[in-house]
Amino acid sequence: MTSEPFKPQLLQLVQSENDWSIVSAALPASLLEALGQGIATSAVLSRDSVDYSLFYVAASKKLLMFSHDPQALLTPVAAVSVPEALDYLDVFYLGGAPYIATYAKASSYLNLYRLNADNSLTPVHNQYVGSGFTMMHVLPYRDTTCVVLYNGTTGDCVKYQLAVPPYDGLSLTQVWSDIWAKTWGHFTFFEFGGENFFLKINQQHEKVNIDHFMDDPDEGSHPVLSKDADNSLLSSSVLAGFQGPEGQAYFLNYQYNGSLSLNSIYPNCLGWWPLASQTVSTGGTVLHPFTTAAANYLLILN
Repeated sequence: MTSEPFKPQLLQLVQSENDWSIVSAALPASLLEALGQGIATSAVLSRDSVDYSLFYVAASKKLLMFSHDPQALLTPVAAVSVPEALDYLDVFYLGGAPYIATYAKASSYLNLYRLNADNSLTPVHNQYVGSGFTMMHVLPYRDTTCVVLYNGTTGDCVKYQLAVPPYDGLSLTQVWSDIWAKTWGHFTFFEFGGENFFLKINQQHEKVNIDHFMDDPDEGSHPVLSKDADNSLLSSSVLAGFQGPEGQAYFLNYQYNGSLSLNSIYPNCLGWWPLASQTVSTGGTVLHPFTTAAANYLLILN
């Protein structure tokens, strides 16, 4: 007996004063068709006051680009060819223009691209960093941009600083490295007051941390919170975070059994408030929160 293929799910994250709820929403057939199957990872970017969602399809090496719309939710804009396969995708900005960083675990290179006005990608730098990293994230801070990578098998963590020379192309210089404990995962980054923080779970050692990356590029991170992980985090399949309009930091926890929860991180980072929960279909591998002018939404994809 064969199981039915996974169907993407759309949920609305509804706030009424101080109360939140997670409500099933109808996924337009046109959007379902445009998304297709095989979404490996996703990201959100802003350009010229318009928000966009990016979805990477591994089989075709295409980056699907959708604009956010209060009526249509997501409107297809482009299907962009990505020169190199990727496992991790992040967006950053230089001079207000969007750029994209990508990395594949089987590769040894971090790739940087400029997203052009016609929605094509121009490679601007590729950096040898080594293979096997299980997390890649771009850290903006004031007038500095860094990229951090972590290898959950070895514990290696490195940080590169981005330089924008006046005449030459972009470059990356390693400015910090350390050996962390192994098997950290489910990294979820957020900002408070322009400072970079992240939540991470170690399901093997049953721990959860919230860490703060130090302000200087050549410094690492330090834990603000370190405690035993509860059962909901130990059974987490995917975590995803997003920021509210006034800087609030939220994260969604999707468990293997289909339990989904929405949480708000304390401003002092010493814990979080549970806001809402819902039971949804199992089998999703990507959580994609996005916002239109009308509401907050979550797509669960595979």
